[in-house]
Amino acid sequence: MAQAIDQAERERELTKQSLSDNIDRLEARVRAEFDWKARLRRDGIRYALIGGVVVAVAVGAIVLRRALGGEKEEAAPKPSTFDEMAAELAAIRKKLDSAKLEADGGPVWQKLALRGVSAAAAAGGTYAARRFMARSAAPAGELPATG
Repeated sequence: MAQAIDQAERERELTKQSLSDNIDRLEARVRAEFDWKARLRRDGIRYALIGGVVVAVAVGAIVLRRALGGEKEEAAPKPSTFDEMAAELAAIRKKLDSAKLEADGGPVWQKLALRGVSAAAAAGGTYAARRFMARSAAPAGELPATG
């Protein structure tokens, strides 16, 4: 009986030692996976190549689209009157406000997207109005410096 107990204790100790070794190896693997600096050193070239290919494809698509006539260059339109610009901005703002009301019951990403678009539209309208006012104040044939 004592021999069986000793053997069981040895097996238990061996199992504990094996589990300890396994835990140490697992901990080392987890630390290696979460070490972003080492991963960047190891895989940095791959990430740079993938990023370069993505940028090259995007630029190539844009150049190809323009070369094949996807976007036609238009002559700069003559400045419209301030009242026409104000009416157009009011229509855009009304459209965005109605979209906000429709999206209030929607998901959070939709609300954030609409708020971002509204802010961009307001900033664009302000910029367009300033540019129009600067252009109308400039002498004929001379474009004002924008910035």
